[in-house]
Amino acid sequence: MATEHDDLYAQLISSSLAVVRQNYTGPWFLPRIVIPQAENVLPFKRKSNEPSSDPESARDDLLQQLSSDTTSSYTFRWRHVDDQQSASESLLETSPWPKYLYNSSNVARVLDIESTSMHTTASFCIPPGAAFYLGDCSNSRSFHLAVKSIAEQLDTPRQFDVIVMDPPWPNASVRRTEKSGRSAYQVSPTVWDVRQLIFEMDIDVLLANEGLIAIWITNKPAVRDLVLGEDGLFDSWDVQLEEEWLWVKTTTEGEPVSPLDALWRKPYEVLLVGRKHDPRRSDQHVNLADTSKVERRVIVGLADLHSRKPCLESLFRRFAISPTSTSTKQRILECFARYLVSGWWSWGNQVLKFNHTDCWQSKS
Repeated sequence: MATEHDDLYAQLISSSLAVVRQNYTGPWFLPRIVIPQAENVLPFKRKSNEPSSDPESARDDLLQQLSSDTTSSYTFRWRHVDDQQSASESLLETSPWPKYLYNSSNVARVLDIESTSMHTTASFCIPPGAAFYLGDCSNSRSFHLAVKSIAEQLDTPRQFDVIVMDPPWPNASVRRTEKSGRSAYQVSPTVWDVRQLIFEMDIDVLLANEGLIAIWITNKPAVRDLVLGEDGLFDSWDVQLEEEWLWVKTTTEGEPVSPLDALWRKPYEVLLVGRKHDPRRSDQHVNLADTSKVERRVIVGLADLHSRKPCLESLFRRFAISPTSTSTKQRILECFARYLVSGWWSWGNQVLKFNHTDCWQSKS
């Protein structure tokens, strides 16, 4: 259905694309490797208790087990990226999966994980300074305890300057692929379920005063209202909407992947960026209902895998510094994450999905 923002967004995107074309003459996208897929072949839908013979499905099964299992033992080790030693040789640690791990190195390292029960070994490229908690976001208590424990060990704050999330909003097409066994991720059945899930995560406790929170939304009015409406997420967290970022997905020729006025599927997604009010600042009057001063920015880029958002690390690093902050190093957390970012915390039951070594190629 059409929304009140459609015309405004279309105008902003059209003018932004015109500015880009006028001022940029380089390549529209970097070279990429494409793995061909057999035509007219659908993945076999297996029973839930059957092991998978497909490598990607086997990795997803391993991540699912790691995110929920706290009793089985796994063998895992860290190694350098250029170390080609097999993960089955001289593994360094065997213990119950810790759920939380941190690459304390200033270079990327490979994490090898082996499950004896599943007869599965997988390797993941972990960026420098990246921390991740592999567990479902519905189990917030254990994540909060991990944050507290690491903060005490490293003498760092328990709160984050920026929290970004891409919640599992209801999606009819994804639910259809779930039934066929071909879905890349899970979604919640209703907007209300997402609301309950996010509120139970106690995000407001993790967000520092004057910190930023950024939430990807779909184009459904009910989703937008859940974030910005009365008693919505921002209202409950005392957060004021400051900016809207529009990510327009383009073809390799730089054209939107679908018409800007299309009703069925828009060629863009919206990121709502708000700042938490600091109750200690008496001079800071906040009117949560006032959106007249909201800045809107356009991000132009190709989409690749379904639902994977662009990495916004460089944008947040420049934008997210609080007016009262004395530090230039931001603590950033991504919830419902499916890949890791250098220096960030990541939380979700698929945080390592796109960090598998098959997704990466050596520069050599």
